[in-house]
Amino acid sequence: MVRCLGGQCFGEHYGLRLLVRKSCSPVDFLLSFIFMASSNNEVNQEELSLDKYVAAVWRAKWLILAGVIAAAGITAFLSSREPAQHRAVAHLKIGRVWKQPIEDPYITERVINSGGFLKEAAAQIGVSQHQLKRSISAETIIAGPRRSRYPILLSLAATTDNRDDSIRYAQAAADALIARHADIFNEAIKPHLEQERRLEERRKELLAQPASRDLLIKIENELDEVRLNNSLADANVTEKTHLVDAISAESAVKPGFLRSTAAAALIAAVVLFAGAAMTVHIRAPGGPGSA
Repeated sequence: MVRCLGGQCFGEHYGLRLLVRKSCSPVDFLLSFIFMASSNNEVNQEELSLDKYVAAVWRAKWLILAGVIAAAGITAFLSSREPAQHRAVAHLKIGRVWKQPIEDPYITERVINSGGFLKEAAAQIGVSQHQLKRSISAETIIAGPRRSRYPILLSLAATTDNRDDSIRYAQAAADALIARHADIFNEAIKPHLEQERRLEERRKELLAQPASRDLLIKIENELDEVRLNNSLADANVTEKTHLVDAISAESAVKPGFLRSTAAAALIAAVVLFAGAAMTVHIRAPGGPGSA
C-alpha cells in the first residue's frame, strides 16, 4: 500500500515502510506503487514455489516412510547375520636399558600398524598382510594423574570371527615385536657391556700390582653397580620387552546394528525427501513446456 502524509510518500509492504521523496507527485506515487507490486509478486512466487515442494513431499509421504523402513530393516537383517567377533589382547611391557626405554611406546604403536611389521608377522603364521592388518590394532596404555600421565604398557589386540585365529594373530604380532626389540636391546646395552669389560680389566690390573687400596675399592664398587644395571635382576633398571600375561580371547561379541541401522534410515530419508521434492521439476509428456 502507498500513501502520502505531510508531503511525503510511503510504501508499506509486509511491515516494511519505504520513503520515496519529500514531495508527493503523481510520478512518485506511480513508481512507489510499481515497486511495491513487484516486491509483492516476488514474495508470492517464493511462497508458491515452497508450497509446491511441501506438497510434493506430502504426496510421497507413504513412499518415503516405506523406503526408510525398508532400508532400516535390510540393514538390521544383514547386521544380525554377521558372525560374532572374538578379540584376543596381548599386553606387552617395553624393554629398558639403565631405566631408559629402548623405544618410545607411541613409536612402537605406529610401527605395529606399519606395512613392514605386519608383513613380517603375517609371514610367520602364513596369512596375507591385508588379512592381518584388518585384524591387528595397537594402543598405548597410560596411567598416572591427569597432568602427568605416562605410558606403562602396550596393548596389542587381534579381532577375528574365530577364537583360535584371534589368539594366533595376537601371538604372532607379539612375537614379531619381541624379536624386533631384542635387536634394539642388544644395541642399546652394548656400550654398557663394554664399560663393564673395561672395569674388569682395570680391576685385574690393580690386583696384579701394588696400588692404592682406595682406588681398588672404588673400581670394584663401580664394577658392581655396572654389573647390576646390565643384568636383568632389577626390572626397573634393565629388562627386555616381554608379555605381561598370557594371551587369551575375550567373550564373543555380536556386531552392533543400531548405529548402522539408524545411519541407513537417515540416508534413505534424505534421498527420498530430495527425490520427492525434485518431482516438481518433472513435466508430464504433452504438458506446458514440453517439446
